Amino acid sequence: MSALTLQFTQVGLDALLSARSRGFKGQISHMAFGDASYTPSKNQTTLRAQKELVEIADSDYTDGESSSLKVAAKFEAPLEYAIGEIGVFLDSGEKLANGQPKLILLGVYSKPNTTLGYRTPDVKVLQWLTLSLTQLPSNSVEVKLGVENLNLILDNELAELTLAQIDTMHRQIKQEWRLVALEQA
Repeated sequence: MSALTLQFTQVGLDALLSARSRGFKGQISHMAFGDASYTPSKNQTTLRAQKELVEIADSDYTDGESSSLKVAAKFEAPLEYAIGEIGVFLDSGEKLANGQPKLILLGVYSKPNTTLGYRTPDVKVLQWLTLSLTQLPSNSVEVKLGVENLNLILDNELAELTLAQIDTMHRQIKQEWRLVALEQA
């Protein structure tokens, strides 16, 4: 996917300019996968065939210190499809009737007849994207992390590894106590 370039959308750029004129920054809050592959357009407002939409789970952006921004999202729904498009969304600050945030498409990764990845029901996908900020108005974006950001997630694998480490340390401490007791006897 390194040869792909994010196509920023006009609605996304307009939202950033509007927020900036009011003294705010646009909040990058969601990422989506879809199964269509095509040449993205700056006039897009949605992905063509969106399959999953999740909150941004992590980023390594330090405000004003870099010309790029890395964001990550965790896709874990039990779905199967070929990933053909990836969308990055801004939170508009408004809510839809169902209580969900109203999102604005900031940019799209896609390429005709190109599969960017494949989703299977049994595999979680942690997708990192690097966004070049040089094409955006200066100081116009920030990252809004979802509730379950990656700094707090304890997946089963990490929990099992942690438990194994604690069990090993517990056995070592018990062995040390037995050794001390034998030396004192």
